[in-house]
Amino acid sequence: MEFRISKNEFLRGLRLAQGIADRKSTMPMLANVLLRTQGKNKILVAATDLNVSLTAELKSENANEGGITLGAKNLYELIANAPGDDVTLKKADNHWAEIRSGKVTYRIVGMPDRDFPKVPDHREAQYAQVESIVLKEMIERTLFSVCNDETRFHLNGVYFESDGSKARMVSTDGHRLSKVERTIANGPKLSAGVIIPKKGLLEIRKVIETAAQVKLAIKTPHLFLVADDIALAVKLIDAQFPPYEQVIPKDHKKVITVDRPKFIDALRRAQLMSSETRGVKVAASKDGITITSDNPDLGEVREELEAEYKGDAIAIGFNPKYVVELLGQMQSDQITISLGGDLDPGLIQPLGGDQYLGVVMPMRI
Repeated sequence: MEFRISKNEFLRGLRLAQGIADRKSTMPMLANVLLRTQGKNKILVAATDLNVSLTAELKSENANEGGITLGAKNLYELIANAPGDDVTLKKADNHWAEIRSGKVTYRIVGMPDRDFPKVPDHREAQYAQVESIVLKEMIERTLFSVCNDETRFHLNGVYFESDGSKARMVSTDGHRLSKVERTIANGPKLSAGVIIPKKGLLEIRKVIETAAQVKLAIKTPHLFLVADDIALAVKLIDAQFPPYEQVIPKDHKKVITVDRPKFIDALRRAQLMSSETRGVKVAASKDGITITSDNPDLGEVREELEAEYKGDAIAIGFNPKYVVELLGQMQSDQITISLGGDLDPGLIQPLGGDQYLGVVMPMRI
């Protein structure tokens, strides 16, 4: 096998591939990237960790057909630092590869391409066209509240629902929940929701950064995403997502309206005096809201903020980190905090009709 390729074109595929290749796996092959010629002017670049798989068909000039697998991270670093504009890669004896760029020649050890795991075939799925900017926004507004505890694998991803015209993403870690809904004309039609794992979403976000439109398909047990000549297959989490609608408060007895940037700043100041077990207290009255926090080891803080509130006085404790992260995903100047009682979850929404909301569980104070 021998091919010649533009350095920038090669890096386009390798940059994504080396992020997926699994260097910690007990299977050494999963740390490798597959390179295989396709006809005279394309090279296939593939990587997988058995849960997320990527294939990229890159433009190249192929002198001889064949394939090889090489360490993904090492190859990416070598090509990124190569001096020339073009790279020539030739397969040598015993699965070694000779790489030439400018006046530099590398010889690196590889493994046979026949041992590389078979990646899911994205060509068999039925696709819907989706705007990248909408998909990226939905991912970013839910990714932060995915559960990182691997023993609760049913929460280790984002729940995705789509009826062909509206799509919804929901995530929760048991302490907070975020939900976003967007109109996607002619979007994918799903009979039931699916759970997309966190790593898959991180890789999807990388792929869609440079494409205006992408194609999306769900063909159990995979989600497929195609952007031009790059295809991603993400193995869905086979589990039951909790009935999230039951968590979202419906009884809005007490509603606080407050300036979002000022509220964020006040919470950050109070957070300096809080701890994992002692949250921040938000008290509301007709005069506005008061944010307090005290820590026996550090001291205490109290700050008053203007806010619109008409109910009976109420005080509730929150983990400030959860509220700040949620508010950071909102764009509106004003937000509402809807409360039932001092031990009920808080429903936080931007003012102005944005189909986005967050729920934060209270802390005892």
